[in-house]
Order: sequence, then structure tokens, then C-alpha cells
Amino acid sequence: MNKPLNICYQILLTVLCVAMLPCAAQNPHENHDTPRAKVDSITNYVIMKSWDHQREIYIAKGRTPAEADSLVTSYLRQFAAMDRTAGNDRIGVEPPAFRFDGWLNSDPLTLDDLKGNVVLVRWFTDTCPFCASSTPALNQLYQEYNNNNFKMIGVFHPKAGRDDALDISRVERVVEARDFKFPIAIDWDWRHGTLKDWWFTGTKRPGTSVTFILDKSGVVQFVHPGMEYHEDNGSELHAMCASDMDNIKAAIERLLKE
Repeated sequence: MNKPLNICYQILLTVLCVAMLPCAAQNPHENHDTPRAKVDSITNYVIMKSWDHQREIYIAKGRTPAEADSLVTSYLRQFAAMDRTAGNDRIGVEPPAFRFDGWLNSDPLTLDDLKGNVVLVRWFTDTCPFCASSTPALNQLYQEYNNNNFKMIGVFHPKAGRDDALDISRVERVVEARDFKFPIAIDWDWRHGTLKDWWFTGTKRPGTSVTFILDKSGVVQFVHPGMEYHEDNGSELHAMCASDMDNIKAAIERLLKE
């Protein structure tokens, strides 16, 4: 009589244990508001290299070459039509203090540390073709102006995986892949952190990969409201990128003379 009961009890116990596994496997540190200092990547996010790389990914995911070309063209045309005045409300503003989650290539910096220099601050991420295509421009600007009272800070913010726990190794990989030698800040909690304080206030913004240029007193004097810029590559689709690059260099040179 007891044997069937024992079997039922064992089955019930097994079912309960299996049902509890998802709760036991939950990581309390995955809450976006309480990131950990360092974890290994749960997902190996693709480090975008270029628009050609983005096109290859579209095709690998089942798009035809024509469809991939159309998607890339569509994104670039949207960028070309972006309102370049979308950040003008920030000009003349002394931005609030940094609230970053970590630093690479540098000890932690403050805005007070940077006063006396023209400072370019650019938010970027690993999975974005706009950011990837701006990489040569950032490296060029750093090499060209770094020894002339000019400081550059790249700020990593996760778009894909934005709710993951803080992953320093993910940032290290993209910094190495893009050969960034300048200071890199980590704005992991960007929806509540420095990007929110500096950018997501007031009017609607066209993107998150914004660039600010501060004068030597720490006041914003130029804003590129997002996406991409680089030297002229001969493509009509990238003509606005080249124009934006010219404007950024002109702003840096003007502020260096002040």
C-alpha cells in the first residue's frame, strides 16, 4: 500500500524541483539598476566593422543582396535627412558631472580635470554601423589634435543587451577591435546615466551616438546629434558624413584658437 504513495511522492518532488529551476537560475545582479563590476558576456555581440559588414549580416540572415542594399541605402538616406539643429538647445550649456560606470585607457576623469582643453565627447556602441563607420574619424581627430590642448573621450553605451549586467570585457573587445587609444568611459546605465543627463532632456533626439564639443571653460559649443561622420569617400550617400566631419574639425580649430 505504501509503495504507490512513495512513487507518487517521488514524482511530485521531481516536478517541484524542475519547476523551481528557473527561479534558482535567476541572477539578482541582472537588474539594470544594479550592474556588477565585471562579468563574462552572456551573448557575444557582433562588433560591427562597416556598412559592408552590416550588408553581409543582412544576407546571412536571409535577405537577398538587393534587399540588403535597399536597407543600407534607406538608413543612410534617413541619416542624410537628419535635423542637424537637433542639439542646438544644448549649446551654451555647462553639462552636469559625469556619472560613468567605468573607464578604459585612462584613470577616471572629471569635467574639472578637463578644463583648459577643448573636449570632444562621443557616445558609441559595438553593434551600430554608424558608429563603426565613424571609427576612422575618431582615430584621425585624436591623432591630429591630441597634443594641442585637445582631449577626446569615447563613451560606450550598450544598445543591444542594454539590460545585461555590466560587462567590461565586452567594452574591452570593441575598444581593441577599433584601436581606440583615447580615454573610454562606460555609460552602461545610459538610460538613467550621463547620456540621459546630457542629451535626453527636453526635445526629441534623433539618436544616441551624439557628439559634444566643449570649450576650454567646459561649456558645450558644438553638437553633432548622432549617427556618422568621416572624410569624403566619394559616395553620394555619404556626402553628409563628409560635411559633418568638416564642421566638427572647424569647430575644434575655432575653439582651440580661443
